[in-house]
Amino acid sequence: MRTGRELLILGFIIACAALACAEEPSKSELRDGFMFNSTKKDGRVEWKVEGSSATFVTPETVEIKDVRAVYFNEDGTNTIATTEKATLQQETRQVHTDEFVTIVTKNSVVTATGMDWDQMKKRGTLRHDVKVVYTTPKGEGILQ
Repeated sequence: MRTGRELLILGFIIACAALACAEEPSKSELRDGFMFNSTKKDGRVEWKVEGSSATFVTPETVEIKDVRAVYFNEDGTNTIATTEKATLQQETRQVHTDEFVTIVTKNSVVTATGMDWDQMKKRGTLRHDVKVVYTTPKGEGILQ
Protein backbone atom coordinates (compact mmCIF):
# COMPACT_ATOMS: atom_id res chain seq x y z
CA MET A 1 0.00 0.00 0.00
CA ARG A 2 1.39 3.44 -0.96
CA THR A 3 -0.63 5.46 1.57
CA GLY A 4 2.43 6.46 3.61
CA ARG A 5 4.27 7.63 0.49
CA GLU A 6 1.33 9.71 -0.64
CA LEU A 7 1.03 11.31 2.80
CA LEU A 8 4.77 12.03 2.69
CA ILE A 9 4.37 13.72 -0.69
CA LEU A 10 1.38 15.82 0.39
CA GLY A 11 3.07 17.01 3.58
CA PHE A 12 6.31 17.79 1.80
CA ILE A 13 4.66 19.76 -0.98
CA ILE A 14 2.45 21.78 1.35
CA ALA A 15 5.47 22.57 3.52
CA CYS A 16 7.51 23.63 0.49
CA ALA A 17 4.73 25.88 -0.75
CA ALA A 18 4.36 27.59 2.60
CA LEU A 19 8.11 28.02 2.91
CA ALA A 20 8.23 29.50 -0.58
CA CYS A 21 5.61 32.02 0.52
CA ALA A 22 7.76 32.79 3.55
CA GLU A 23 10.65 33.78 1.27
CA GLU A 24 8.70 36.97 0.54
CA PRO A 25 8.86 38.52 4.05
CA SER A 26 7.51 41.86 2.85
CA LYS A 27 4.27 40.21 1.79
CA SER A 28 1.84 38.94 4.40
CA GLU A 29 -0.53 37.44 1.84
CA LEU A 30 -0.57 36.03 -1.67
CA ARG A 31 -4.00 36.46 -3.27
CA ASP A 32 -5.52 35.70 -6.64
CA GLY A 33 -3.90 32.29 -6.71
CA PHE A 34 -0.32 31.14 -6.74
CA MET A 35 1.74 28.27 -8.06
CA PHE A 36 5.18 27.09 -6.99
CA ASN A 37 7.19 24.24 -8.45
CA SER A 38 10.47 22.48 -8.00
CA THR A 39 12.59 21.23 -10.88
CA LYS A 40 15.25 18.58 -10.94
CA LYS A 41 18.77 19.18 -12.25
CA ASP A 42 17.74 17.85 -15.66
CA GLY A 43 14.97 20.48 -15.89
CA ARG A 44 12.02 18.15 -15.27
CA VAL A 45 9.39 19.40 -12.85
CA GLU A 46 9.43 17.27 -9.66
CA TRP A 47 6.36 18.80 -7.99
CA LYS A 48 4.07 21.79 -8.14
CA VAL A 49 1.58 23.25 -5.73
CA GLU A 50 -1.25 25.68 -6.38
CA GLY A 51 -3.59 27.51 -4.08
CA SER A 52 -6.06 30.37 -4.04
CA SER A 53 -4.20 32.22 -1.27
CA ALA A 54 -1.44 32.00 1.32
CA THR A 55 -1.64 34.18 4.43
CA PHE A 56 0.58 34.73 7.45
CA VAL A 57 -1.88 34.44 10.35
CA THR A 58 1.05 34.98 12.74
CA PRO A 59 4.73 35.63 11.93
CA GLU A 60 5.35 31.86 12.22
CA THR A 61 2.09 30.44 10.83
CA VAL A 62 1.14 30.34 7.14
CA GLU A 63 -2.38 29.32 6.06
CA ILE A 64 -2.84 28.06 2.50
CA LYS A 65 -6.30 27.73 0.95
CA ASP A 66 -7.55 25.50 -1.86
CA VAL A 67 -4.36 23.47 -2.02
CA ARG A 68 -3.72 21.28 -5.09
CA ALA A 69 -0.34 19.57 -5.07
CA VAL A 70 1.03 17.40 -7.89
CA TYR A 71 4.06 15.15 -7.54
CA PHE A 72 5.47 13.86 -10.82
CA ASN A 73 6.60 10.26 -10.28
CA GLU A 74 9.64 8.79 -12.03
CA ASP A 75 7.41 6.25 -13.85
CA GLY A 76 5.50 9.04 -15.61
CA THR A 77 2.45 8.93 -13.33
CA ASN A 78 1.31 11.71 -11.01
CA THR A 79 0.21 11.82 -7.40
CA ILE A 80 -2.35 14.59 -6.83
CA ALA A 81 -3.28 15.77 -3.34
CA THR A 82 -5.95 18.31 -2.46
CA THR A 83 -7.35 19.93 0.67
CA GLU A 84 -9.32 23.11 1.31
CA LYS A 85 -7.00 24.62 3.91
CA ALA A 86 -3.71 23.76 5.61
CA THR A 87 -1.45 25.60 8.03
CA LEU A 88 2.31 25.44 8.42
CA GLN A 89 4.16 26.27 11.63
CA GLN A 90 7.41 27.59 10.14
CA GLU A 91 9.67 27.09 13.16
CA THR A 92 8.69 23.45 13.73
CA ARG A 93 7.86 22.79 10.04
CA GLN A 94 4.65 21.03 10.98
CA VAL A 95 1.65 21.04 8.64
CA HIS A 96 -1.90 20.58 9.91
CA THR A 97 -5.33 20.46 8.39
CA ASP A 98 -8.71 19.60 9.86
CA GLU A 99 -10.20 19.57 6.37
CA PHE A 100 -11.01 16.75 3.99
CA VAL A 101 -7.89 15.43 2.20
CA THR A 102 -7.83 13.54 -1.11
CA ILE A 103 -4.76 11.82 -2.55
CA VAL A 104 -5.08 10.31 -6.04
CA THR A 105 -2.52 8.04 -7.68
CA LYS A 106 -2.54 5.80 -10.75
CA ASN A 107 -3.86 2.89 -8.67
CA SER A 108 -5.61 4.40 -5.66
CA VAL A 109 -7.71 7.15 -4.15
CA VAL A 110 -7.08 7.91 -0.46
CA THR A 111 -9.45 10.18 1.47
CA ALA A 112 -9.48 11.29 5.09
CA THR A 113 -10.51 14.12 7.35
CA GLY A 114 -7.59 15.83 9.02
CA MET A 115 -3.87 15.40 8.59
CA ASP A 116 -0.75 16.15 10.61
CA TRP A 117 2.70 16.24 9.04
CA ASP A 118 6.12 16.77 10.64
CA GLN A 119 8.56 17.84 7.92
CA MET A 120 11.60 17.42 10.18
CA LYS A 121 10.73 13.81 11.04
CA LYS A 122 9.24 13.04 7.59
CA ARG A 123 6.22 11.52 9.36
CA GLY A 124 2.54 12.13 9.10
CA THR A 125 -0.89 10.91 10.10
CA LEU A 126 -4.26 10.93 8.41
CA ARG A 127 -6.66 11.40 11.34
CA HIS A 128 -10.25 10.35 10.73
CA ASP A 129 -12.42 8.40 8.33
CA VAL A 130 -9.46 7.18 6.26
CA LYS A 131 -10.57 5.34 3.15
CA VAL A 132 -8.41 3.72 0.46
CA VAL A 133 -9.90 2.62 -2.85
CA TYR A 134 -7.66 0.72 -5.25
CA THR A 135 -8.49 1.32 -8.88
CA THR A 136 -7.97 -0.27 -12.28
CA PRO A 137 -6.20 1.62 -15.08
CA LYS A 138 -9.64 2.77 -16.26
CA GLY A 139 -10.30 4.33 -12.83
CA GLU A 140 -12.88 1.79 -11.68
CA GLY A 141 -12.80 0.90 -7.98
CA ILE A 142 -11.75 -2.70 -7.38
CA LEU A 143 -11.10 -2.90 -3.65
CA GLN A 144 -12.02 -0.77 -0.64
